[in-house]
Amino acid sequence: MVRTDKYITAKDLAEWDDEYNLGLTKRSVKKGELVLKEGQPCDYSFFVLKGFMRIYYLDLNGKEITHWFAPENSMITSPLSFFKSEENILYFEALEDTELILITLEQFNSLIGRSKQLEEAFRSLYLDIAMFWSRSIMNLHTQTAEERYLNLIAEHPYLFQKTKLTHIASYLGITPQSLSRIRKNI
Repeated sequence: MVRTDKYITAKDLAEWDDEYNLGLTKRSVKKGELVLKEGQPCDYSFFVLKGFMRIYYLDLNGKEITHWFAPENSMITSPLSFFKSEENILYFEALEDTELILITLEQFNSLIGRSKQLEEAFRSLYLDIAMFWSRSIMNLHTQTAEERYLNLIAEHPYLFQKTKLTHIASYLGITPQSLSRIRKNI
């Protein structure tokens, strides 16, 4: 999980919205509500102002695989759909009542075209996200399930208070039974 607040904050977005007359909108979602579903185009990049989101997809057997968690002060989107207009396969689920700021591609491009500082902030954010995913993929192949679990506890302890263990297990690439054994042995 990559927090955006070292690059972009809710205050920054509000100031840029006022300064550049972007017309950013806010959306409230209730716990359990799906903001985006497979097959729907992802027309926004979402800034999580308040709350907690889970991003998941369905595997070939229709089983939910948790792809990402988005706490407050993070941004989420379906990159291939948002930036490339390709088919979206992700679901965005609110795990708590959540407040979002919605940013369209036009607004995004307008923002990064305004100044080198804004462009660099977004570039740094997306670079951090790319590195996070690269590391996560490598960890699936170079670390044991127990090591991945312990790293998750160390780096993101709040997850264990905000989501179900089944979501954590699928995020770690293991079964709920394997997660239960790991937790029992620690």
